[in-house]
Amino acid sequence: MEKNKEKTIKDEIVEMKNAILWISKTSAKKIQNLEKKIDKHGKQVADKMSKGMEVVESERQKRMMELKYVGVEFDPISVKIGQDAVNEALREGFEPIRDFETAKGTVMVLAKWGDKNVQTKTRTERRF
Repeated sequence: MEKNKEKTIKDEIVEMKNAILWISKTSAKKIQNLEKKIDKHGKQVADKMSKGMEVVESERQKRMMELKYVGVEFDPISVKIGQDAVNEALREGFEPIRDFETAKGTVMVLAKWGDKNVQTKTRTERRF
C-alpha cells in the first residue's frame, strides 16, 4: 500500500510539473504576442507623435500677418452681406480664429498667417 501511495504522489507531482510547464509555455507565448502588439502600437504612436511635432514645428514658423473682424447680422437682408464678407476673407486666405455672439448676430475674427522669416515693411517704410 505504501508503494501505491508513493506512486500516486509521484504521479501527482509529475502531473503538476507538466501543468506548470504547459502554463509557463502558454503564458510565455501570450506574453510574446502582447510584447509584439505593444511594439507595433508603440511604433504607430511614435510615428503619429513625430508627424504631430512636424505640424507643430511648421506652425511655429508662421506668424499672424493680418487680422480681420467681420460682422454677420442675422436678419434676412444683412445676413447675405456678412456671409459674402466671410466667404471673401476665406478666399483671400484668412482662417477663422474665434467668433463672438452679439445681440444682432456674430462677429467673426479671422487671421491670415504667413512665414515668420519673411520681413514685412513697417508703416514708416511703406510711406517712403
